[in-house]
Amino acid sequence: MKKTLFFILMSFAFISIKCIADEPVLELENRKIIKVPNDFPSIAQAIENAQNGDWIILAPGEYFESEIEINKAITVSSEWKLTKDESKIEQTIIDSEDKILFSIHADGVEISGLKIINGNHTLDVEAKVSIIHNRFKDNLDGMSFESGGGGYVAYNYAENDRDDPLDIDIIKNDEDNGTDILVEHNTFINSNDDGIEIRLFTYPNQNINYTIRENIIIGSKKTGIQLISYDEYTGKVFHIHNNIITGCMVGLGCMDGSGTQEDLTGALKMDELVYLYNNTLVGNKMGATGGKNMVAVNNVVAENELGGFKLFGASSAIVNNLFYQNGGDDFIEINKAAKKSENTFSIDPLLENVSYAPNEKSPCIDAGVAKYVKGIDVLEIPSEYIFGSAPDIGAVEYGAGNKSVSLQNQLIVDAGEDMVLVSPVSQLVLKGKIRDDAGRIFSSAWNLKSGPGEVEILNSREMETKVVFEKQGIYQFSFTCSEGKIFVLDYVTIKYINEGEGKQLFLKEETNNFIEVEDFSYSYGKVDKIDDKSVAGNKYISLNEDKKNTFGSILEFSIGMAETNEYEMWFLAKSQSSNKNILHVNFNNKLVGEIPVSKSKDFQWVKMSGKILANPGQWSLLISNISGKAIIDKIVFTKDSGFIPD
Repeated sequence: MKKTLFFILMSFAFISIKCIADEPVLELENRKIIKVPNDFPSIAQAIENAQNGDWIILAPGEYFESEIEINKAITVSSEWKLTKDESKIEQTIIDSEDKILFSIHADGVEISGLKIINGNHTLDVEAKVSIIHNRFKDNLDGMSFESGGGGYVAYNYAENDRDDPLDIDIIKNDEDNGTDILVEHNTFINSNDDGIEIRLFTYPNQNINYTIRENIIIGSKKTGIQLISYDEYTGKVFHIHNNIITGCMVGLGCMDGSGTQEDLTGALKMDELVYLYNNTLVGNKMGATGGKNMVAVNNVVAENELGGFKLFGASSAIVNNLFYQNGGDDFIEINKAAKKSENTFSIDPLLENVSYAPNEKSPCIDAGVAKYVKGIDVLEIPSEYIFGSAPDIGAVEYGAGNKSVSLQNQLIVDAGEDMVLVSPVSQLVLKGKIRDDAGRIFSSAWNLKSGPGEVEILNSREMETKVVFEKQGIYQFSFTCSEGKIFVLDYVTIKYINEGEGKQLFLKEETNNFIEVEDFSYSYGKVDKIDDKSVAGNKYISLNEDKKNTFGSILEFSIGMAETNEYEMWFLAKSQSSNKNILHVNFNNKLVGEIPVSKSKDFQWVKMSGKILANPGQWSLLISNISGKAIIDKIVFTKDSGFIPD
């Protein structure tokens, strides 16, 4: 399930500064305000000429810039920083065209008041920074905190991220100086993977504190918040509280073995202490999966399709939570030694549809516990979160007003789950949903956003419509609701395949990783499996010219990795065409190289032109052939530029 939020009303804190519009450079508390384009024509030039403490203010407009290094403590913002006018955020757009926008290496940087679109690891953060009051759209990892990162992330709105809007890969060791991080008052809508992804890595004694509070996460295809363990204790501690998470595969998901592709298996090798309290986990497939040492207190866990809490380990405690109408069991594979006490079952929490706040008759009001002690670990609810005789259960405190997370005038659009359609079946039904608590009347429409061929949408103005495909391939549709200037949309991806079961592969830490080509996820077009007569069970894959499909025949692999690395690729292949075949390789939706395959009786190792820079995650690898016949046996990912396979 994926959902889109139309409007969110939160209390914002602004800085009021008098600004004279025509004055190019202003002195303000011993710092300069540098205006773009008045003082410098580009953002990059303004940053190059700025000094520590300067503010760079962008005029409204659209900027196409990328790969800018920030090595000084400066602020980059819009006129919102000076005027408190929120419209300036929407009017000040930076498009980094599928590249990094800023690589930040200096503590004290602030990025604020900007609309940032179409980037790839858009804000690449290696320092202690503040990212506040921005709008992110259609990025891939809009905010990416790397090894030396940390700081403050607040009041940002991110929608339709192609992976995770907030990726936190902080490390603290002899080489990297990652610091504590506070993430609050953000809204993340319709992420293609997770809302927030956090990797723990293997270094001991990192002792970094993560506070994730008062955020709204809706419609992540995988996890609202994901913790990825590398099966080594790091000393990291998590306070995850007062968040609303809905419409995701799982609200909080924990993973073992550095894996990133959420599978609801939990992380029973993860020893880090996770405080999970006063959250509202509602309408997901699963409420939460855990690790060994979870402390879950005062949460509302309701209407999750597959169940409530799963795989909490022996050192965990599940205390004073409210479970209601979960599709599966409230406790699934919870260790018998885990403490379970004072929980409430099968009682309606009576939450408001719009705000998720308890109504005046809710059993959640003043029903929470203010303190919980587990051995030497003490959880104490801060007094500012208590508005009655005791804290409430759930994310929103009754009577809290603008100090709580709140949603207003909510419009939710759901284009449905991604689907796989297997040939020869050539049609399916798209099912859209709209929820509007304000009672407005909207028109809706289905449209093809991308794909290799034409499709027939039989009733494009209806919530449900049949779609007929002619060519195999990957298609993306948009479902849009509109009323005048108001419009909201959601996307759904349809893979129309030849065959495949969605198999996922994960690269090991070894220098060289060999992949059998038959371990693909999906195939498209004229793709055949050929038995290897010399090795029992081994198969080759033949990519054949398909004159009906101009995009050719394609193999799709799902490749996961735990670390950032640069790889070269080798292919064991041969051609049965009259001329040389050129195979094209796309990684993470980018053309990364070509493979010249010569006509030969025997297989030969061929090196791909170009390299792949891969970040931690699970990525799509596409190999396509548009003419002739090419046969592939094996693929190698290598970190050794001098490696030559036998």
